Amino acid sequence: MSNKTQTVGEFLFDYLHKQGVNHAFGIPGDFVLGTCRWLEKSPIEFINMTHEPSVGFAADAYSRVTGGLGVAVVTYCVGGLNMVNSIAGAYAEKSPVVVISGGPSPSDRRNDSLIHHKVRTFDTQRRIYDEVTCASTVLLDPETAADEIIRVVAAAKANSRPVYIEVPFDVTDMPIKAPSLHASKVAAPVSDKDSLAAFVAQAAAFINQAKQPVIVADVELHRLGLTDLAVEFAKKFNFPIASTLLSKSVISDKNPLFIGTYSGTLSLPVVKDYVESSDCLIMLGAFISDVLYGFTKANIQRNNTILCTSEKASIGHQHYEGIVLKEFIEALLAAPITPRAGFDHPNPYAPYPALTDAQRAEQVDSDSFFEIIEQGMPDNTIITSDTGDALLGAIGLRTTKRNTFIAGAYYLSMGFGIPAAIGACAANLGGRVMAMVGDGAFQMTGLELSTAAKFGYNPIILLLNNDGYGTQRGIIDGDFNKLQQWKYTKTTDLIGYGKGVTVQTKGELESALKAAVADTDNLHFIEVMIPKGDCSRSLKRVGEGLAEQRDATKRQKTPA
Repeated sequence: MSNKTQTVGEFLFDYLHKQGVNHAFGIPGDFVLGTCRWLEKSPIEFINMTHEPSVGFAADAYSRVTGGLGVAVVTYCVGGLNMVNSIAGAYAEKSPVVVISGGPSPSDRRNDSLIHHKVRTFDTQRRIYDEVTCASTVLLDPETAADEIIRVVAAAKANSRPVYIEVPFDVTDMPIKAPSLHASKVAAPVSDKDSLAAFVAQAAAFINQAKQPVIVADVELHRLGLTDLAVEFAKKFNFPIASTLLSKSVISDKNPLFIGTYSGTLSLPVVKDYVESSDCLIMLGAFISDVLYGFTKANIQRNNTILCTSEKASIGHQHYEGIVLKEFIEALLAAPITPRAGFDHPNPYAPYPALTDAQRAEQVDSDSFFEIIEQGMPDNTIITSDTGDALLGAIGLRTTKRNTFIAGAYYLSMGFGIPAAIGACAANLGGRVMAMVGDGAFQMTGLELSTAAKFGYNPIILLLNNDGYGTQRGIIDGDFNKLQQWKYTKTTDLIGYGKGVTVQTKGELESALKAAVADTDNLHFIEVMIPKGDCSRSLKRVGEGLAEQRDATKRQKTPA
């Protein structure tokens, strides 16, 4: 830190920049304006946006793309409470976003003043955020503010989850006391030595007796910076690797050990059969959820699993306490495990054949959409995907580089795709950003493309227009799934930026994508007309599975 006296706001952003943050996303409001001024004076670029939910989604995606912290800056209550949903998604999916909110002054709190934006008490917003963050603080005292900032940011990094910092509008300009020595020394977690030794010994024995071991590499590997370690483990012992929907592209889809994305019945049949027939699933950093099992009954036998995450460790039904995921993988690398001579790859990568002239004249459907996208996207493309068929239809889509497919694949909130593209563009890692979004999700947050125009970003937007809420139709249909049709490609006229085109056939999509990829100076908006009722095989299975749970008439016909 600098030897000169800093203000609270100055210290906050100086410290975040030293933690690797180069961009922050936000919307100004009177309680946070002073803090925004310090942000603008800092080395961090302020990407000011148009709607608070988009701020949270963008900061979340920025964190996922960079592997570091995301930062979301909002005003008190009317801003912060409007962003709770997107931060809830970041919490559910372990994305470390630092929420910075303006707030009332300490004197307002002492006098219990009735001021605008206040809901019930001055602590209402903080208490709500306590449900979707792993640490929080209100910086009422500049004497302790530095220690509190360091403590909360350290919690975000250690837990890979959002945190909350509230900065009263007058405290942000007050001189800050230098942090104490202990505040900057955050000890890394350490495994219980005996527990780790027993866990590794049993895991190694279990792996050695297995006939078909498979690694399920999930999203915590990326969140905790352990992907290289996991790949080294797989390569050393020649173990096949599957990803999940949430961890798609955490391992390169074209890694020779990669067999595909597993999500129960949503998976490609060859991937589903291979994973579910394994007698030793090594699940690293895995989210055990209904999404992992394709929204249906699990077909994985718990007795055949080795599970290690940041929060739990087990082999079958036996649990181990005090295990650190990083140390477990390191210990496995040194364990007496016999390398496999080889395995019969169930799903080797093979590029799709080029379209024929006859195929180019055919109507685009959901399945052909993803085939054409895979053929036409550059190797370094970063894809942000909204929920629905934009996500589920992409389960077999192959990307060449790691961490280039970004989606809210567990929390499944609509509206993620477009703001996430803004966050990915800000990360600016050299790849073209491509957002895949349905018409329903676009109507929620699509006008955030105004921010892309403002900052000169050039994403390719692929809007799958199937005339309504296609995901819900497969569960329970009704007029509530209908949408007012927009002239979506006129969005570029509205924001005064970019080029828009509507395509109906496979050939038109192929040509539009080729033109968009070649033109790196402009945003391109491609509306893809998908026949109403058409969907990918995966989305159809989701509809069938959830219909049996959500539709009372179908529940009565389903055996218990």
